[in-house]
Amino acid sequence: MSDDAEHQEQAGLTLGAIPGASPDKWAGRWRARFPEAPLAVVYYDDAGGADSDAALARLTRGTVDLAYIRSRQGADPVDQGLFHRVVLYTEVPVVCAARDHWVAAAEESVPWGDIAEETFFDPADMTPGEPPDPHAPRTGENLARNERIALEVVASGAGLILLPNSAARALSRKDVIIRTVEDQPGYDVALAWLREKDSDQIQEFIGIARGRKPQSARTQLPSSRRKTPKKPQSRTSQSRAGRQSQRGGGGAARRRRRS
Repeated sequence: MSDDAEHQEQAGLTLGAIPGASPDKWAGRWRARFPEAPLAVVYYDDAGGADSDAALARLTRGTVDLAYIRSRQGADPVDQGLFHRVVLYTEVPVVCAARDHWVAAAEESVPWGDIAEETFFDPADMTPGEPPDPHAPRTGENLARNERIALEVVASGAGLILLPNSAARALSRKDVIIRTVEDQPGYDVALAWLREKDSDQIQEFIGIARGRKPQSARTQLPSSRRKTPKKPQSRTSQSRAGRQSQRGGGGAARRRRRS
């Protein structure tokens, strides 16, 4: 293996996550299977939870190796000539409203036709001052700050906001209710990466995200899998096996004498 290839193998991966994403299970499986290839999970603040342009910019610059891409169901926001994109699951859209809003009367869901004429806020319009750097990691209160500001306005009763289900649940407040929206497309959640930077590591991580078992690996990437050694026989088992062997040999000799 060349020095460059060895360096690339040990460099590991950086996964760019977004508000509402929960890659902890995938990260745990990766670290158990490939402990020598580090995995970093970094969160970014994509306004509205569906800003695919910011995620693609991070991939293009090399800020991350893999990125969550969330887009409206059925849309394909990536250039297929530059990026790979694998859709993993689809989230339902939800509406957030003040607890005393009439939407709260709906038990679980509300038809889009009933709320279409309401005032809606776009989280992308809630950024105070300069827009955040899409390459700067976000944590704590700085993560999903657009959505947090929008939810504060919603809690006042001034209007509604549409969000992916996971983002709304992650930012839930006691003074805001969440209801599923009927007759609206959901949000496709995908992983994307540059075609020119495709690698065994990326393919293995995609396999983990799609539920591939350790024994179904499709690359030669070294892992922590080891064959379970056979347990040595105890003295009791060895003695029993020896007595059975002796009885078997004596029986064969007696049969030969009789013949």
